Amino acid sequence: MLRDGLALTDLPAQLAEHGIGALELCHFHLPSNAPTYLAELRAAIERVGVELYSLLIDAGDITAPDPQQRAKDIAFIQAQIGVAAALGARQVRIDAGLQPPTPAAVDTSARELAALARHGAGQGVRTITENWHATSQDPAALLEILDRCDGLVGLCADTGNAEPTPDKYATLEQIVPRASSVHYKPRLAESGAYDADDMRRCLELIEAARFDGVVTLIYAGKQHEWAEIERLRAALAPLGAA
Repeated sequence: MLRDGLALTDLPAQLAEHGIGALELCHFHLPSNAPTYLAELRAAIERVGVELYSLLIDAGDITAPDPQQRAKDIAFIQAQIGVAAALGARQVRIDAGLQPPTPAAVDTSARELAALARHGAGQGVRTITENWHATSQDPAALLEILDRCDGLVGLCADTGNAEPTPDKYATLEQIVPRASSVHYKPRLAESGAYDADDMRRCLELIEAARFDGVVTLIYAGKQHEWAEIERLRAALAPLGAA
């Protein structure tokens, strides 16, 4: 169940009512991984013509220094790839790692991501990663990991995750041209209004990259969710995100 008692299986119909045709789910949103439940959720998604664009796997460290822990985390991720396949998801997002981007960590990240991507491809699921935790926050390290994966792994560029880097806009300028999707998280002023300058600069960078992929609208609040999503969608209209 989602907040206020909304069943996850009822969410696709609400998305369709709001004219949203793609959905991303985090693995922890799923109340069950039982085959019968996954089949029920897949049917609810397909019935209204919404695409499950990504299953976001939000756990596991593929760069864990302890080989036993790393193997355990990779087994968990492989199981979630199977869940994504059962749901009919186009792709999974796998974090590139929790360790600082030393040469050894970058090498491990690229090796394990590529292996997981091959595992996913065997089940009809594409693999992407994201500028997120320690191993992939630095754009140079992230791009090196992608290059070492030889095209097996795509990228989601997250505007909010670029905030902790020394230069948010320089980071986005480097990674957005490699991205097939964008997680757009607005920077908010104290009043709750969007930071207009930040939004303008992010939009300019996305447009300069000739980005034509999927933009996922990220609202982290817990009230007035649909109104806030509509407000964000209107603000991003220049991208054709609506």
